[in-house]
Amino acid sequence: MENNKYSLSLRIIHWLMAAFIISMLCPMFYMKSLPVNNEIKSSIYTIHKACGITVLGLVVIRAFFRAFSYVPPLSANLSRFEANVSKVVHFILYFLMVLMPVSGYVMSSASGIEIKYFFHIPLLISKNKELTNVANKLHSMFAYLMLFFITLHIIGALKHTFVDKQNIFKRII
Repeated sequence: MENNKYSLSLRIIHWLMAAFIISMLCPMFYMKSLPVNNEIKSSIYTIHKACGITVLGLVVIRAFFRAFSYVPPLSANLSRFEANVSKVVHFILYFLMVLMPVSGYVMSSASGIEIKYFFHIPLLISKNKELTNVANKLHSMFAYLMLFFITLHIIGALKHTFVDKQNIFKRII
C-alpha cells in the first residue's frame, strides 16, 4: 500500500457517502417548494429518508474503518493554520454526518411518519409537534452547514491541487 493513500475501504466509503449526501442535498430546495400532499414530494422524501438511514450506517462503518485502517498523515507542506482548518472541517463534516440523519429521524418519529427502508425502522418517539418543529429547524440548519463545509472541503482540495500544485486527490482516489 502506498503511504500517501487512504485504505481502499475508506476511499470507497468516502465516495459512496459523498454521492449519497450530495444526492440528498441537491433536491432539497425542490422538495421544500412542493405542496404538502404532492406525490412527487412524498416519493422524494421516501428516498431521502432511506438515503439518510444509509448515510448514518455508513458513517458508523466509516468510523470503524478509520479507527482500524491506515490514515496517511497530512502533507508536510501544509502550514499549521491549513492543517488545523483541515482537521476542524473534517471533524465538523463527521459531526454533521451523524446529526443530519439523527435530526431527520427525530423529525419523522415525532411526527409519526414512517421511514420506509429495507427493514422496519421503529419510531421510538411519541408524536410531539413541538419536537417535530425543533428537529425540522435543526435538520434544515444542519443541511446548510453541510453545504457550507462540503464547499470548504472542495475549495481546499482544489486550492491544494491548482494553487499549491499538490496532487492530494491521489490520497482519496
